[in-house]
Amino acid sequence: MSRRVERLRDEIRVLEYRAGDIGALEELISYWQPRIYTYILMMVGEEEAAWDVSQEAWMGAISGLGKLRRIENFAGWIYRVAHNKAVSHLRKKKQLKEREEKLPEVVEGESDEAVELAFAAEDAGLVRECLRKLALAQKEVLTLFYLDALSLDEIARILNVAKGTVQSRLHYGRKRMKELLLKGGYDHEVR
Repeated sequence: MSRRVERLRDEIRVLEYRAGDIGALEELISYWQPRIYTYILMMVGEEEAAWDVSQEAWMGAISGLGKLRRIENFAGWIYRVAHNKAVSHLRKKKQLKEREEKLPEVVEGESDEAVELAFAAEDAGLVRECLRKLALAQKEVLTLFYLDALSLDEIARILNVAKGTVQSRLHYGRKRMKELLLKGGYDHEVR
């Protein structure tokens, strides 16, 4: 499904929910829950905690859905809610500093080689394992960019950082992911 169609579908569901159709809310949650859960799991690193945090995110989202001004940006908004809840959870558990890693900024004009990672199904486990080893900031950006196909601008809004910071994290995340994959025995070409 194209991003445009996906956005239109979400807008319609939000409007239907606001008009009193609870089924539209159930459809939104049903469609977005796996993505939001995966994103939160990447951040918090524990399945049980991810379920709890995703439930908190949905409770916050449901209570704020009526106030959402730009319904065309539902995807970015729901990820921002999930991000905030995950960060709050990590702060409570005093794990935020442990999971964050100060990343160097990309120097303007530095080439960011295109890293195209085409994985076969048998490589999925290795990819997940390598993702777990990345710094939180890198993991977040790679997940949003590759798994959820969000633009750099959308990611910057979700994370409340500059677009250049997103580019930097993406650059260093790709580089680190390549190192981890090669170290883990990934036997296909990684550019």
